Order: sequence, then C-alpha cells, then structure tokens
Amino acid sequence: MKRFRETRGERWMAGILLSLGICGAGLGQEPPTPTAAGAVVSAQPGQRTPMPLPAAQADGVHLSLSQAIGLALANNQDLNVTVAAAEASRFFLFENQGIFDPLLQASATRAHSDTPTASTLQAGTGAVVQTSDTVDASLGVTQLTPWGGTFTLGFSGNRTATNSAFFFVNPSYTANLSLQATQPLLRNFGKLATEWQIYTARDARDAAYQGFVQSVQATVNTVEQAYWDLAYAYENLKVKQETKDLRVEQNRITRIKIDVGSLAPIDIVQTEADIATAEQDIISAEGAIGTAQDQLKRLLNVDPKNWGNAPIIPTDPVRVEQPPFDLEQGMRTALERRPEILAQYYTVSADETRYAYWSDQTLPRLDLVAAYGRNGLEGRTFDQNGNVISNNNFFDAASQIFNENFKSWKVGFVFSYPLFNRVARGQKGVAQYNLETDKARLTVLELDVIVGVRNAHRAINIAQRQIGAAAKGRELAERNLDAARKKFENGMSTSFEVSQITNQLSDARSRELNALVIYRKAIAAYHQAIADSLDWKGVKIEGMPEMAPPPIETRADLLRSALASDSTGAP
Repeated sequence: MKRFRETRGERWMAGILLSLGICGAGLGQEPPTPTAAGAVVSAQPGQRTPMPLPAAQADGVHLSLSQAIGLALANNQDLNVTVAAAEASRFFLFENQGIFDPLLQASATRAHSDTPTASTLQAGTGAVVQTSDTVDASLGVTQLTPWGGTFTLGFSGNRTATNSAFFFVNPSYTANLSLQATQPLLRNFGKLATEWQIYTARDARDAAYQGFVQSVQATVNTVEQAYWDLAYAYENLKVKQETKDLRVEQNRITRIKIDVGSLAPIDIVQTEADIATAEQDIISAEGAIGTAQDQLKRLLNVDPKNWGNAPIIPTDPVRVEQPPFDLEQGMRTALERRPEILAQYYTVSADETRYAYWSDQTLPRLDLVAAYGRNGLEGRTFDQNGNVISNNNFFDAASQIFNENFKSWKVGFVFSYPLFNRVARGQKGVAQYNLETDKARLTVLELDVIVGVRNAHRAINIAQRQIGAAAKGRELAERNLDAARKKFENGMSTSFEVSQITNQLSDARSRELNALVIYRKAIAAYHQAIADSLDWKGVKIEGMPEMAPPPIETRADLLRSALASDSTGAP
C-alpha cells in the first residue's frame, strides 16, 4: 500500500500541478515555428504567409499554445473571409469618393443640310437649294465642390458655311470661353448633402474592419480552447489507463485470494468486468483525442491528408497561478474595445448621416446660377458689293476672346419644390426609425457585453474554487481507495466495494483535470470578453485604416452609471 501511495498518489499530484500537456523529449530540436508572441496579422488580403506544422517527432508533432496560435493566424482560412469583406468595403469607399473626380467632356460634330427654297428671300442669290455646312467642337471640365455646387469651364468653337447671300461673313468661325456655376442655397447645400454617401461608406468600412478584428480575436480564443481540450483528452487517457492498471492489480490480488481459498471463484467475475469497463473507457478517451485533434487541426488549416498521420501533442503546462481580475476595469475595457460594439457604433453613425441627409431633402431647392463668357467671331468677310475685305480663320476668332471685349453673362436664382414631397419625407421617417432601432441595438449590445464580462469573471472565480475542491476530492478518493484495499486484504471488504471506490477515484482525477482546464479556458474567455486577448498574446494587426472609435463618455447614461457604481467586483 505504501508503494501505491508513492507511485500513484504523489506522482499524480506532482504531475497534475506541473503539466496538463505531454512534455516529450527532444523539444529543443523542433524547427522554427511561428508563435503568438510578436505575431503580426495583415489586414490586407493575400499578405499572410502560410506556415507548415513543425517536423513530427517519433510520437507526433509537439506544439506549444503560442505556436498553435501563431500557426492559426498564418493559416486559418476563416480570416480570409472577413479580411476580403473588409477590403471590399475599402473599395466601396474609394468608389464613393469618386464624386469629386473632375468630369472631362469633349465633342466634335459636323452637320450638312440641303434645303429647297420656296421664295427669293430664302434663295438670296437665286439658288434653288440653300446649303449649310456646320462643324461644332467643344471641350469642358466640370467639378463638384464640397459645398454642393458645380463649376463648368468650357471652350467651344463653330464653323458655318452657307450659300445664302444674307451672310456677310462666310464661312464664319466663332469661339466661346465660358464659366458656369450652380450653388444650392437650401436643399443640397453644404458638405453633408454632398459627401453623405462617403460618410456612410467610411462607417461601413470601419464596421467591416471591426469584423476582421473580431475574427482574429475569435481565432486566438478558439485555438486556445481547442488546445486545452486536446491537452485534457490526453491526460484523461492517462487517467483511464492508470485506472485499468488498478483494475488489473485488483484482479491479480483477487486470483491470489481465490488460490489460497479466502475468496470464492465467483469473485473473479467482478474484477474481470472492471477490466472490461476500463478498456471501454480507454477506447472512449482515445476517441475524444481524435475529435480534439481534428478540431485543432481544422483551426490550423492542416492538410487533410496529414490529419491522421501527424498527431499533435500539446506541451504547455497548465499554470495554476490565480492573478486578480478587476471586474470594473474589465467592463470598461470591453465597452471601449469590443469590436461588435464599435461596429454597431459605426452603424449608428451611418444612420445619423442618412437621417440628416433626408432631413435636408425636405427643404425647398433654391439654387444660385451664374455664368460668364467671352466670345469671338471671324471668317471671310464681304462688303455690300460682294468683295472680300478680310479672310481670317478660327484662331483669329479665338484670339478675340482675350483681345476684345465681347462678353456675355447671367446671374439668377432657380426655385423648385415638389408638392407634398412625400419621397423625402418618407425617407426621412425610415432613416429616423432605423436610427432609433440601431441605437437601441447598441444599448442592448452594451448591456449584453457587460453581462458577458461579469459571467466570464464569475467563471474564473468558480473555476478557482473548483480547483481546490477537486484536488481535495481527489486526495480523499486516493485515501479512501487505500483504506478499501487494506480492508479487502484483511477480508473486511469485497471486490465490488473496491471497484466502486476505484471508479470514484477515476472520476475524481478526471474532475480535477477538468477543473484545471476549465480554469485555463475561463481565463482565455475572460480576455476574449474584454477584447484584450490580442494584447495578452502579443498579437498585432497591421494595415488597418485610421478610425475614430467613440469615447466611453458618449455612451448611454445607464452604462456610465453602472460602471461608476459597480466597484465591488463581486461575482
């Protein structure tokens, strides 16, 4: 019995406190592998470099938690979904910024007509058919201003030739340089009316990138949860194997007692049944390892051909340090940093922009219009007798724009208002209640986040207490089995009683393992809940657009009050 206590009980205690992973030999020989600490994740598609698993050793691929997270950040395909969606939103913003691209327009046309005449006045020189040949060309650029106005600078030219005697300049060349402006004074005045789609596109982009941040955080947390599930599965297999060893030892002792006549032969049946049950538990534990392996390999994006050939063996110990966690600060951090909240804030911001725009559209439209131009005319000029007195070309007409004072201008107002204006009023109502809905969703989300942080904090507290209780329960189960085996040797107990107590010890060891894993997973879940898991693991995201997250002071009064008053940190 002394040998049992030393080799079973004390060895179990030392092992469970030091490690929940398999610390195989030769770890220092692993090839370089990406780790979470110092990892950089690009927020641009196609910038992550896939990484293979480290070379396998005799018993499998030895992998630390940090290495697993680094591999997932390099290989996980789920990140490609969100980063591609975020990149698409960046181009949507780029598209909407195109409203300020200058519009260049150019045209050139030639028109010819032969018109039969019906009077000597039309004929002029007596020609039966009046002919006209016209060439028009123009070049202009139009620019939208940030305040909703438009400016058009244009140059146009014309050549007209006819057989009519009433034209004393034939062919004639005209040139015109003009500047036209339209500036809304009521509806569509200002930067909001002009750039509202840019504002909403920027908010959509920022929300999409928060979705990418959330997916990175989720990847880190999911990998850690899967890692500890695999570590538990390996250690639980050890528990079941040691339980079988106890069953085999009990079977050996029982056979000896039967041989010496102190037990009936029928008593061997119980121990044989116990061994069969232990073997079933081992099979189930091995199946749990396979399930946990597949889940972790899926997150690491391991080639499916290697899923069964390269078992992953976790090497990280489960540390039982119990650092304090400030609940109040955790809630504040979560409200400031949770990607879901920031994404919803950008949605509310876009709703506010839409509401302001459609409120502007309910106003009448009053536009200031103005234009100024310079003109020129030249060509082949005739006197009253039909003699040519000058023969100039288009360039002479164009020079008059700057050398002569042939000007034209206009200024005025244009007013319009759709009667009833139900389109704008209806859109304003839709925008108003979409805004109210998303504001309510933001508040609900913030409240849910607070509850989630408190639950995560409570889970750590419960896990801490469960570790101590489970360790105590395992210690008492070992002592109880030791006592039961002594009684059995002295004929004061039965094989059935020893079997039941052995089951209790096996369950107690599994519960202690589970308590340690739950505690480790609870810490990861808490960092996920307060959205600092990337800082905790030393992971950085690069290539994010500049954003302006909302200050905590702009949140609902209810939440600020909750944060200010809840300073106890009680679960």
